[in-house]
Amino acid sequence: MSDDLTLVLDRHIKASPANVWRCWTDAALLREWFAPKPVETVEAEIDASPGGRFYTLMRIPEMGDMAGEGCVLLAEPEKRLVTTNLMRAGFVPNEIGSGEMDFGFTTDIRLALEDGGTRYVATVYHATEKAKAVHEGMGFHDGWGTAAGQLEELAASL
Repeated sequence: MSDDLTLVLDRHIKASPANVWRCWTDAALLREWFAPKPVETVEAEIDASPGGRFYTLMRIPEMGDMAGEGCVLLAEPEKRLVTTNLMRAGFVPNEIGSGEMDFGFTTDIRLALEDGGTRYVATVYHATEKAKAVHEGMGFHDGWGTAAGQLEELAASL
């Protein structure tokens, strides 16, 4: 896929890859950090195995609830988690609608031990320039950056 269709967040997190992995794959922990406050993740279900479900329900002030139904494509504990909203559990295609915020993407989370913490790289692949622009316009860097800070705080506390 072309690099011009990707958005990347690259951070050093002061917590172990094991703890960062737990925060991504334990639904109770994911609900604590996944959305930038004041947005809340009120539901989450994660089966961190290929074909497993990756579901979140976020409550967004003044906008309401936004569900994300996805599928785990790859799970390498403490190293890599790849998910997509183009499919749901069991590799069954999702219907992606025509709404402005309803676009398909794949997320590739990579974790590597570095300087006593974790090199955390989140790469989001989009199928079209429009989808990337919409995601970026929604505040990808600020939102995902804020969530990564919340992730770091929680992972460091485990």
